[in-house]
Amino acid sequence: MPRAQSLSQLPDVPIQQGLPATVRTIFTQRSNAVVPLHWLSTAAAFSGHGGLASGDDLAELMRRRCEAAGWMPESLPVSLVAQWVVSRSVISLDSPWGPLFPLFQFNLATASVVDTMAPLLAELSPVFEGVELALWFVTPNHWLGGARPVTAMHHSLPIVLLAARADRFVAGGH
Repeated sequence: MPRAQSLSQLPDVPIQQGLPATVRTIFTQRSNAVVPLHWLSTAAAFSGHGGLASGDDLAELMRRRCEAAGWMPESLPVSLVAQWVVSRSVISLDSPWGPLFPLFQFNLATASVVDTMAPLLAELSPVFEGVELALWFVTPNHWLGGARPVTAMHHSLPIVLLAARADRFVAGGH
């Protein structure tokens, strides 16, 4: 299937999963793949912070980084990813391609979740989930003076926790 050369060549088609028919789509090189534009902008939001990876790709990245460091974790990387998902220790986005994981939340070299994620997820998970939760980390935050939580959480966790708490109260109406 030929690629669209401009936005005017993109067809308006109804998208499954409840999105409005006015959402434009882009056809990729594979004839059976349709990528909603909102997924392109979501992926772009994470591009400066490690990007997004599938569970299999995440496990492979961890395996390679651990091998390069000369050690392997006690559990297989794919088992670690599954444990994190089940325990809700990480953010996972439901996408047309299956679950995707923002890489900023992992220390690939140690096959672990970044320490700052647990307290932030505890604050935010009651009111945000999925894409909305993930985008909170990469969106400039008013409570942080316009800084993005994904960068501030590494050096100013107490302040980012206060911002998360404030946003939880605003979103939850408490």
